[in-house]
Amino acid sequence: MTRKQAYKAAHLIIGVSSLAISSQTLAQTATTPSETGLDEIVVTAQKRAQNLQDVPIAISAISAEKVEQLGIRDSRDLSGLAPNVVITQGTTSNSAAVFSMRGISNGGSESFGVDAANGLYVDGVYIARGGAMGLSVMDVERVEVLRGPQGTLFGRNTTGGAIHFISRAPSSTFRLKAEAGYGNFNAWNGKISIDPGEIAGISTSFSYSHSERDGVIDNILQPRDSRDPGARKSDAFRAAARIGLGGTGSIQYMFDWNRIKGTPLPFVLTNVADGTPNAPITIDGQQVLVTQQAPVAQYLAGATFADPSCAALAAPSRSYRQDVCNNILSSAYDKSWGHNLQVQNDFGGFKVKSTTGYRFWNSDYVTDLDGIGAFSGPAFSNATLFNGMPASLLQFIPTIPAAAIPFISASPVPTISQDLFSVDNQRRHKQFSQEVEISGDTSSLDWVVGGFYFWEKGGENGVQSSGFVLDTNSVFLANFGPLGPGFAAANPARYRLVQTLARLNYTTSSESTAVYGQFTFYPGGRDSGIRLTAGGRYTWDEKKMLRLQNGTAPLAIPESGDAKFSKFTWNLMAGYDVADGVNLYARAATGYRSGGFNSQDPAIAGTNQLGSFEPEKVTSYEVGVKTELFNRRLRLNLAAYHNIYDDLAVLGPVTNAPVGTFATRIINAGKVVYNGVEAEAQAVLNDNFSIDGSVGYIDINYKEFLAGQSPVSGAPPVNIASIVTPGYTSPLTANVALNAQFPLNWGNATLRGRVGYTHEDGKYNFSSSVGSPFNEQLKGDDIDLIDAQIGIDGIPLGSGEGEVRLWVKNLTNAKDFVRGIDYGPLGFAGGYYAEPRTYGITVGAKF
Repeated sequence: MTRKQAYKAAHLIIGVSSLAISSQTLAQTATTPSETGLDEIVVTAQKRAQNLQDVPIAISAISAEKVEQLGIRDSRDLSGLAPNVVITQGTTSNSAAVFSMRGISNGGSESFGVDAANGLYVDGVYIARGGAMGLSVMDVERVEVLRGPQGTLFGRNTTGGAIHFISRAPSSTFRLKAEAGYGNFNAWNGKISIDPGEIAGISTSFSYSHSERDGVIDNILQPRDSRDPGARKSDAFRAAARIGLGGTGSIQYMFDWNRIKGTPLPFVLTNVADGTPNAPITIDGQQVLVTQQAPVAQYLAGATFADPSCAALAAPSRSYRQDVCNNILSSAYDKSWGHNLQVQNDFGGFKVKSTTGYRFWNSDYVTDLDGIGAFSGPAFSNATLFNGMPASLLQFIPTIPAAAIPFISASPVPTISQDLFSVDNQRRHKQFSQEVEISGDTSSLDWVVGGFYFWEKGGENGVQSSGFVLDTNSVFLANFGPLGPGFAAANPARYRLVQTLARLNYTTSSESTAVYGQFTFYPGGRDSGIRLTAGGRYTWDEKKMLRLQNGTAPLAIPESGDAKFSKFTWNLMAGYDVADGVNLYARAATGYRSGGFNSQDPAIAGTNQLGSFEPEKVTSYEVGVKTELFNRRLRLNLAAYHNIYDDLAVLGPVTNAPVGTFATRIINAGKVVYNGVEAEAQAVLNDNFSIDGSVGYIDINYKEFLAGQSPVSGAPPVNIASIVTPGYTSPLTANVALNAQFPLNWGNATLRGRVGYTHEDGKYNFSSSVGSPFNEQLKGDDIDLIDAQIGIDGIPLGSGEGEVRLWVKNLTNAKDFVRGIDYGPLGFAGGYYAEPRTYGITVGAKF
């Protein structure tokens, strides 16, 4: 932590702590009367309904009202709303998201062999794949954001934290709610939800939503705005049915279906290499090899573009572009659907709940990953290496017949039309999960025990088309002895391009089984103010992978891997009410993320067996205070944590991938230490105004990262921890919002407004400049966003009420660079910018 960052973080925390005379919590409606203060927030983070202030972990809750007010349509919209929580958009899929919580990132890989470090749950069902974590949500009752490892009750690979979407249960009385909206970029949406009421003892709910918009950036090679980058069309449907069981239990079935079609945001070329050799760097006295990059700059300078207007875009620039050239029409189609069956009953002395989930996800996409259009230039092949060379030199090559020399000398170097990089990929995934929990309580004890089973199967079949630029002078100088300089001087096309069509085709399956228990003891009874909690979970994981192709040709013998992992994780917590409305707590916990297979790693030398990476483990220590002061007009929660990670799974480019291809790998770092602080505050100023806010700061210190390759053949890996940069992590996050409400003399009509500001420090994308030479140049911009909403709800409308709301996101139209990709040996890099300003109007009615 630099002095400037520490100063900034301290002042923000003090500012939130003292300024926070705010409204509701993120889960609080703005209608709270000042006489009673802030409403109680009920969460189920410990498998039972509890007051958020009594739960000894850092947790944020977002209510249904806040979800609607902020226009949250999927998990990606939660970024910045809780301290140390940032969510980055995917690159090729419309439903992908990269979660980072307290510095622990899911990583940019969407491979089925790598599990996410931060769990996403929908009504108790774990969503296994990062590519599906941006799914649309409807009829949300609340969202719970649990920060820190959840190794006991939410134990499925949650070393960083968990986000839980909890849906609204069907109403036993008639309920109808509908809304429609329109905004810039020809965006319009509609949503309707109806609960017919209880019929024959069964309560049901049905919801449907549709939204679409044109692209936000112009692809000059595509005349239709509806196919421009950023265009999308989505549909979602949800149905739920609930039947009571004798007044003590219920059976509830939920079905959801989501489909998103569109054009992903465009890749913008920001950096190209000139082929200058990257010399080894010295780290703590040891030399480390750096990835060598192809001379893309020289090739593009001499290339001919199919559309001359695209030539200007081939000049790399770290600047937002209104126009791109995607000659390959990018498109993404994601569809997910699932079933959820919950059965629960209270047997008096104990309660039983069963949650069964069965989900599917299909993803198909074709993506242009250079944004500069098609171009043509000299092509490389061994057969045409000497084309155009002087006959006086060719006569010294013994493999060239004398009769062929005039023909070869007169032949031009062939040309090729190609892109720098594009992908065409299909993914299929299905999962099944079953959890049974049994809980109970007495005057001095809360307890829950349970079992969890998870199974998944998925496959990926994708082709990448890349253009690898080769400096043929290096071929001549390295292989032709004294003739080399002459060939180099006479070379008619020094820089030539190799087209590489590589396929990655594999299937995976995994099983996970766990048993868990947690017990909270109240010494002296529940009114004593003391809570002691102990919990544990034992998990068994098995991972399998079968790979049919990883390169230009199918494998003669498929490559396979089978690995098993297991781990016991524990959780110890203590809470103490030092005064009315002031609760101190301390927590020590462990977490575990299963090992697995990286789909792009080469097989173990001399075998067709795939090697696995190791599980990730964390031990976390946390202390905090949760307060409700001034007659519950101020809620202020503070936390500090110290996390120690072993074998942290980190994503990085493959430095020895087949020539002309790009791949990533998982590296197990050694020890990594995370220290952080967080503050959340909400308070009521008066009957009309309130503010809410949060701030989080994290400092990450890598102790060991054995990923450096020594120039000495056979030497052990070098520790490069001193230069490692944590990926997809913002050291400082902060948000603050001013809320206003003014009752109108018109039934229950109320004028409501909100202005919110969110800050996220710029994020690195890769772990170091050793494997990603452009890592520093690709660091993201600091993100500073202002959103605003104003509207009237409670408008008298017969037997119901209406509402109208104006909203704007990214009010200042900030053009922040948010995610980068370094293609390593391919010699170029680029990335993605945040969406521009969007605004619109929403009208609705409910009965």
